[in-house]
Amino acid sequence: MSAQKVIVVGGNGAGMSAASQVKRQKPDWEVVVLEKGSYISYAGCGMPYYIEGLVSEFEQLIDVTPEEAVQKRGVDLRLGTEVTEIMPEEKKLRVKNAEGETLEDFDYLVIATGSIPITEHIEIAPSGKIFTLKTLEDTAEIYRFVREESPQTCAVIGGGYIAVEMLEAFKALGIETHLVHRREDLARTFEKEISDIIKEEMSRQGIVPQLNTRTEKILQQDKKVHIHTGNGRLEYDLVLVATGVRPNTDFLKGSGIELGFKGAIRVNKYLQTNYDYVYAAGDCTEATHLVTGQPAYVPLALKANKEGYITGLNVCGQREVFPGILGTAITKFFDLGIARTGLTLDEAQKSGFNAVKYSLSSRSRARYYPGGGTLHTVVIMDRDDGRILGAQLAGPLDAVKRIDVYAVMLHNRMSIKEAFDLDIAYAPPFSPVYDPVILAARLGRKYV
Repeated sequence: MSAQKVIVVGGNGAGMSAASQVKRQKPDWEVVVLEKGSYISYAGCGMPYYIEGLVSEFEQLIDVTPEEAVQKRGVDLRLGTEVTEIMPEEKKLRVKNAEGETLEDFDYLVIATGSIPITEHIEIAPSGKIFTLKTLEDTAEIYRFVREESPQTCAVIGGGYIAVEMLEAFKALGIETHLVHRREDLARTFEKEISDIIKEEMSRQGIVPQLNTRTEKILQQDKKVHIHTGNGRLEYDLVLVATGVRPNTDFLKGSGIELGFKGAIRVNKYLQTNYDYVYAAGDCTEATHLVTGQPAYVPLALKANKEGYITGLNVCGQREVFPGILGTAITKFFDLGIARTGLTLDEAQKSGFNAVKYSLSSRSRARYYPGGGTLHTVVIMDRDDGRILGAQLAGPLDAVKRIDVYAVMLHNRMSIKEAFDLDIAYAPPFSPVYDPVILAARLGRKYV
């Protein structure tokens, strides 16, 4: 095959992974990366920790600098460049930058535009005190604001991972911190048992809950930010809207590229769209859920980077499969670790499983060995065949990494009996004789 021109739209995890892989496989091919922002290949998951001060230097969040992308990886990188229209039939793009609009042609196209914050359901007036957290630019602005403006009070709107992490960051910075959330429980991705444990930790840390409080409008009045809710008005010095993200695919409407679940790009197992020379990867794509076999939208870092890597290989002629996702995720809230994988009970029941949920609490280490704690486990399983469908953990930071054991079980469609049969390691500094995973499996046998 003669040298080809590959355009990658988006320069973060999935986009740069794809671009770098193409240049490794085909050094003579032209690879162009079009990035709307000022940064590429950065650690989005590290942004709350930089704001909190746990990461000392802003540059530590950047994995690949623009200079490295150009000089070491041979990529034609164009920052500050936005794609406004894709014409797949003509193999052309319309792009816009500071110099105006132009058309670019391509042989292969990779769409890796990521996700954007969901804010459409709230009326938000422009203000320098109201933030979302999605980009490094957002991170730098929040970091500057809390240190230069010294806010005394703040609110985080939302109940998911970013909300939880930013509650910790603001509280650790000495700001009076409130959680404003439309439900009594946190995000639906957490089972109620896990949500309750997180809320208990919030109470211990002095975070003020404003639950069952639906935000309708946010605006700045005088020097305060006013949150108008169904329960009245709240006011703060700073407000962060962390109500989730959606695929960044609005610009694809009318292009002919098919969109699927929640507006994410529909791709096959090789990450091709309905045009075989147009690929998509990362937070802008849907994926197959490995438990249900149905399309799902779970924007997480590992998925994005793996999809980018596989896309790069496949653009170059290989046929590598991306099998799907489980939604495995982990985070911390002060000293509390939180992790989950697979389906919630509600998701399992809606997917047609005869699902049951059970929970238990156990020691994370041998009772006589110092430094252990209580690990709370929630398991979702199918009563018909004992298949494990999901699991969630909350407890000591080192203990909740056991979620990876459950992820392997789900990947291999294991039953609770097969989980009990696992021969896993034991020593007092790491677990009791009956590891919490084995203990949970023993308990689960009663439900089959």
